Amino acid sequence: MSPRDALSPPGPSSGELVMGARNFLKGIALVLTGGLGLAHAEKAPPWTNALSQEAMTSGFEAKLPPHAAMVLGLAKKGEGIAVRQLVSRAGQKVHTFNVVVADKGDIVVFVVNEKEQSTVAYRLTARGRLRRAVSYQTGGEPHELAASEAQPGLAREIRYWSDYAAGGSAPRPPGAQQPVRAPNPAEVPKPADSPKPPMSPTTP
Repeated sequence: MSPRDALSPPGPSSGELVMGARNFLKGIALVLTGGLGLAHAEKAPPWTNALSQEAMTSGFEAKLPPHAAMVLGLAKKGEGIAVRQLVSRAGQKVHTFNVVVADKGDIVVFVVNEKEQSTVAYRLTARGRLRRAVSYQTGGEPHELAASEAQPGLAREIRYWSDYAAGGSAPRPPGAQQPVRAPNPAEVPKPADSPKPPMSPTTP
């Protein structure tokens, strides 16, 4: 053995090199898989993504009621929250989809039952997951709903807005006039022939 060989530490064997390479590749695979899984998990579902984009581009400006915004955890007492809003009516129920202007990751879905004078509001994440829900009667104070109480109604709202996002027409704000369609010339009734003047009586 030469002096250089005596002073040098022993190098890794071929088996150790292969094992190290395998562990390195496994680590890369885990990182990539975890990253893809996280990206998939954070991706908003089609209905919230489509409606949020529509609300921000063509929704109208509104403010959430201060008392509801406070209980939902969006504002301090007495403060309203600016949103961009889509509105849709189904019978005696008015549905609104609201995107908080200050934080587009906050979505609030309202359903107002005009017959029962009741309102339920659901605060959601951008992925459509429930954060908090409240209900109140018109003129009354809102109270928070437990998740078990809120889920059935939220499931109905998700179906409602998912159906709309899949191909419904753009909701219009209350009081907005429907567009007037230009008449088809073929459908315009022709004016009646002008009546002929009465004939003068003949003399006998």
